[in-house]
Amino acid sequence: MVNIKKSIWQLAIMLLAVWMSNNTYSADAYTAQYYADKGLKSAKHFPGLASLCDISQEPRNMFVISENRRERSKRSNGDSEVKGNAKVRRQIPPQQVFDNLYYVGAGNVASWAIDTGESIVLVDALNNNQQAQHYILNGLSALGLGDKPISHLIISHGHGDHYGGFGLIKSVYSPRIVMSEIEWHVLENDAFASYRWGAKPEKNLLIEDGDVLNVNGTELAFYVTPGHTPGTLTIVLPVIDGDERHRAVLWGGTGLNYGPDVARIKSYTNSANAMKALVKEQNIDVFLSNHPGRGGTRDKLKALTDRKDNQAHPFIQGEDVVVEAFELLENCTRAQWMQIEENRAQ
Repeated sequence: MVNIKKSIWQLAIMLLAVWMSNNTYSADAYTAQYYADKGLKSAKHFPGLASLCDISQEPRNMFVISENRRERSKRSNGDSEVKGNAKVRRQIPPQQVFDNLYYVGAGNVASWAIDTGESIVLVDALNNNQQAQHYILNGLSALGLGDKPISHLIISHGHGDHYGGFGLIKSVYSPRIVMSEIEWHVLENDAFASYRWGAKPEKNLLIEDGDVLNVNGTELAFYVTPGHTPGTLTIVLPVIDGDERHRAVLWGGTGLNYGPDVARIKSYTNSANAMKALVKEQNIDVFLSNHPGRGGTRDKLKALTDRKDNQAHPFIQGEDVVVEAFELLENCTRAQWMQIEENRAQ
């Protein structure tokens, strides 16, 4: 009798093992392509993020620039995006997005103005002073905010298309310049620059992960999310739509533009995973990007312009959709570094 029971248990264990082998992935089965495909399933609402899932070739390195490209950059005008018919078509007019949030960016890089009542907190300053004047200062004036001071300029990360216009902003408003402490250090020691970018900002207000800045009663929470750069700064902020209050996350940097750096791409994966957990914890239901093409900003702004009284706000997509954005970022960056490791193992 004992032997019979023992045989039955052994058979049960064997059947369970067979079932598990047929219905679960082994560690080796989770390939880079598996995670890329998984990430793409979340691209429905954020098609601008889908390029991160392309693992057909290694990420490019923007710091390696050919001499021909340098010469083209030298000859190009610093405010070229402001001129020319093709360039003009890509512009995005300044627009109010929420009761306390405005878009004053270009067609390919964003600048967001947070109205705190007594002052404006500006996020990113575009490529150079010409763009800062054309899009930010003129945009604020067009929106009726020209007389309100800019008290803080937050720089999401140390690439010149986000800090380049700081010189003009500083000369007009003398704001506090906010950047993560890590990014200040990186920027001070970074020799890379584009001819389109304005001068680097001087070190001012240092932010660490988890810091909260209260500006006239508006609380801005900062999270250091390494990946795009070592000290990329992501912001969580309140946004208001009439009687409704919501929470938005402004993701501080998206692209993989520094080559096949596995450790750095892994830090990106970890950052996306951490922000996904924060979105769930704080019921964040708005996703913003500092590049309009990444977050679908242009289409949402058009939908907002056409919005009827009974229609939902196009930027308020719900916590589940915002979670999907970070699932895409997490899975597709995981696919990137796994693919690099798989290639090196061959």
